[in-house]
Amino acid sequence: MKLLMSSGRTPEQGAQLYYKDSESYSRETSYCFLNPMDAMEIGVEDGEHVLIESTAGKTVFSVRESPETPEGVAYLPCGPYANFILHEFTHSTGAPDFKGVPVEVTQTELPLQSAWDLMEELGGRRYKIPTGTIIPDLEQGEKVLKNHACPLCGCLCDDIELHIADGIVTDVVNGCLLCAGKFRSHGRMAVPIRREGDDWKETSFDEAIKTAAEMFANAKRPLFYGWSGTSTEAMHIGLEIAEEIGAVMDNCSSECHGPTIMAVQEVGHPGCTLGQVKNRADVLVYWGCNPIAAHPRHLSRYSTYSTGAFRPEGRADRTVIVVDIRESETAKLADIFIQVKPGGDYALFNALRAIVRGERDVIPDTVAGVERSVLFKVADILLNAKFGAFFTGIGLTQSRGKYKNVRAGIELVDELNRHTKYTLTPLRGHWNVDGTNQMFSLAAGYPYAVDYSRGIVHYNPGETSGVDILAKHEADAVMIIGTDLGAHFPRETVAHLARINTVVIDPFISLSTAIAKLHIPVASVGLDAEGTAYRLDGVPIHVRKAFTSGMPSDEVVLTRLLEEIKKIKEERK
Repeated sequence: MKLLMSSGRTPEQGAQLYYKDSESYSRETSYCFLNPMDAMEIGVEDGEHVLIESTAGKTVFSVRESPETPEGVAYLPCGPYANFILHEFTHSTGAPDFKGVPVEVTQTELPLQSAWDLMEELGGRRYKIPTGTIIPDLEQGEKVLKNHACPLCGCLCDDIELHIADGIVTDVVNGCLLCAGKFRSHGRMAVPIRREGDDWKETSFDEAIKTAAEMFANAKRPLFYGWSGTSTEAMHIGLEIAEEIGAVMDNCSSECHGPTIMAVQEVGHPGCTLGQVKNRADVLVYWGCNPIAAHPRHLSRYSTYSTGAFRPEGRADRTVIVVDIRESETAKLADIFIQVKPGGDYALFNALRAIVRGERDVIPDTVAGVERSVLFKVADILLNAKFGAFFTGIGLTQSRGKYKNVRAGIELVDELNRHTKYTLTPLRGHWNVDGTNQMFSLAAGYPYAVDYSRGIVHYNPGETSGVDILAKHEADAVMIIGTDLGAHFPRETVAHLARINTVVIDPFISLSTAIAKLHIPVASVGLDAEGTAYRLDGVPIHVRKAFTSGMPSDEVVLTRLLEEIKKIKEERK
């Protein structure tokens, strides 16, 4: 049966982000959510398997019947299974089509593979952390930390209470499920490992850094990708290394909210802080995003359910509108849910803009599957707001239209601002992905996809962005830091990473470990390292460390890597 594949976050998948080597992660990312009518036509029931095939590849999923998923759509959790059938084309934007991909779905008796199986199929090699692995020189004793910042999502909630015993987080108070999952993860690595054929060998930090320096110093087209899971201080050193060797520096925003930035570069950003939303907003619009799954405390801490100076009744003082292709967890809490057809966001934004401009007579009976009467009702609510806030997600940037969708949204907000007050804020995913754009812009002049290979800074999304460089097989050495490309990049790009010199710098084991030649573990910001991060609204927050350990921080490793590269270049003169 021909369907449209759309991938996105689920609460269960989010809770497993720091347990990539577990069976639960493989289980939660291998589901295929189907409308019961589609499941019946395919001939499958809950728990049975389907084979999903696209032009990029095919893999097996476990069926979950979902009345919330519209007919004609196969909804897949973000992760290696969805990306295994994802093509690498970005339409000159840097962001692939994670949504609206035509696929063929058929019943199958084939068994499910594990996430490690998928990586090995692409040339990787699984690695199991030795039983009893202990981070060296952990701070001893018990303590309670209050008002700690959470390094998980863009909300950067700074009211977390941690209970710690001998360097182990035993309890997380105020944190969401995603937050607790990171603080209490047992996936920390303590010793660098390098790939030798089909085996992994432990090595020293000195040898690992020297090996990485040789790889990058000898590379013709090095790429440094990620950065949204580390501090802005570490990013600054990374930019210095990239300039030294003529590398490309790209960050996670290129594949998620990079198109949002492209729209902002064209028409500006009518944004504000989350504090303004909390205190003033009486109309909230969540468009193409599902904060319940991706930013669990956003509604309670910053928007829908929070009380504010001018919204003392909290939820009772606010009208919530959700626009999505499926009835998500957030949509079920809304006053109005608008189910748009996949790829119909651009048309819907412009229809609302026409209504706000007073041109109701040009609106057809339905727009992107939404009746005209519903659009009139929503437009009236938007116009009668005292202060409205739009929150947009990757449902806009990773589907048909990409940055043009966001541009249409900003233009609708501009039109509404002729009548009342409105803002638009992208719901950024990683805890410091906004910091990558801030630091890159400050130090290099551009927010992402920064290319130093010409001796001067070059920026051209679709050419100098990570997915495109890997898809064209340009890169011959890659540093993955502060992200997991094995779990979140298209199939062919991951296969290329497995063929070249790929170095992972990360505190935790990840699927990128499997496709790397070298993994250097480091201290984790918010646990045993500290640094500066930027909340999704651009507010800088200092992330403290919870305890000390003997692990080097990203800053230490990158500084030593820079020194080694300079030494190698000096010796070759």
